[in-house]
Amino acid sequence: MELDILQILSLLIVFVSLLMAASLLSMRSANYSSNVLLAIFLIISAIDSDAIFIGGYIYPNYPALGIFLSSLVFFKMPLLYLYLVSVTFSDFKLKWKHLWHGLPFLINFIVFIPRFYAVGKEGQLEYLLSQTLSDRDIEIQFSYISLHLQIFGYMIFSFILVNKYRRLLLENYSNASLFNYKWLFQFLVIYSVDAVMASLKNLFMFFGSEDAYFYSMLFTTLVALGYIVWLVLKTMRHPELFRGIDSKLQLVTKMVNDESKQDESIIPDTDDSIVQKEIIEKLENHMKVNEPFMDSSLSVYDLAKQINVPSRELSIAINHVLKKHFFDYVNEYRIKKAMEIFKNTNDDKLTVLEVLYEVGFNSKSSFNTAFKKFTGTTPSEFKRIASSSAA
Repeated sequence: MELDILQILSLLIVFVSLLMAASLLSMRSANYSSNVLLAIFLIISAIDSDAIFIGGYIYPNYPALGIFLSSLVFFKMPLLYLYLVSVTFSDFKLKWKHLWHGLPFLINFIVFIPRFYAVGKEGQLEYLLSQTLSDRDIEIQFSYISLHLQIFGYMIFSFILVNKYRRLLLENYSNASLFNYKWLFQFLVIYSVDAVMASLKNLFMFFGSEDAYFYSMLFTTLVALGYIVWLVLKTMRHPELFRGIDSKLQLVTKMVNDESKQDESIIPDTDDSIVQKEIIEKLENHMKVNEPFMDSSLSVYDLAKQINVPSRELSIAINHVLKKHFFDYVNEYRIKKAMEIFKNTNDDKLTVLEVLYEVGFNSKSSFNTAFKKFTGTTPSEFKRIASSSAA
C-alpha cells in the first residue's frame, strides 16, 4: 500500500510535467527560449520522478539506459538556473558557452564507464543487484555526493541572481515589480526545502531507515508535485510577470567601486562633489517643474535623457549620493503629488484608484504600500481626513 501511494504520486508528477512541457513548447512567444528551458526541466523532472516505467521496466531490461536516464538529473539545476537568467534578463540568448553546465553530467558518465557501461548487460544487472542500502559502490557514492553539491551550489547562485535582479529593478525602474522578486524568492525557498529533504531521504536510504525514508520520500514527492504545478501555471497564466532587464546593467556599488579604482577623485564618498551637486540640483528642479514621475514607466535612462546627463552618473547620484533607490526616490514625488491632489480637490467622487493612476502608479497594492510607508496612513484614510479638514 505504501508503494502504491508513491507510485500514484510519481505518476501524477510525470503526467503533469509532460503535459505542461508540451503546452510550453506549443506556446509561441517572445520568451520562447525560456519556455524551452522550462519544458526540458519538466521533462527531466518527469524522468527523475518515474518510479513505474523506468524502475519497473527500463532498469531490468536496459540497465545502461536506466542509469543514463537517471543521470539526466544532473541537468535539472542548470536548466532551472538558466531559466531564471532568461526571464530576468531581456537580452539572454543560449550560447555554446552554456554547455559547461553539462560538465557534472559528463564527469558522472565517465565515472560509470569502467565498471558499468563497459561491461555487458549481465555485468550491468549484477552491478545493480549487488547494491544494498548500506553498501554502495564508489560510483554510486560519487554520483549522490556530486549531485547534492551541485544542487546546493546552484541554489546559492540562484538566490544571488534573484537578489541582484531585485536590486537592479529598484535602482533603475520607478515601477519595479517586487511581486516578481517575491514570487521567485518564494519558489526558491520551497525548492530549497525540497532539496534538503531529498538529501535527508538519501541519507535514510544509505543508512537503512526504511520508515524515515518512506515519509521523506512522500514529502519530497508531494512538494515536487506542488512546485511544478505552481511554477508552470504562474508562467503560463502570467507571462508578464517578469520585467526583462539588460544584463549589461550594473549595480551602483560596482560602478562606484570601479570608478574609485580608476580615480578616487571622480566619485567621492560624500555629496560634496561639485559635479554630483549640479546633477542633483538639475534633477530636483526637473522633478518639481516638469513632473516626469507622472510617467508610470519612467526609468533612470529616460530621466537621464530628459535632463541631458549620463544615465550612469544619474544612477550614482540618486542611489549612492542621495542613498535612495531610484524606485523610492520617484515614488516619494508621486506620493507627495497624490497628497496634494487629495488636499486640494473638491470632487467627492474622485477615487483613490483614479489618483494613483494619475500620479504614475499602475498598481493599487504598490500605491497603498508606498503611501503608508511615506505618510504612516492609508490613501483612503488620508483622503477622508483631507476632505474633513477642507469641509
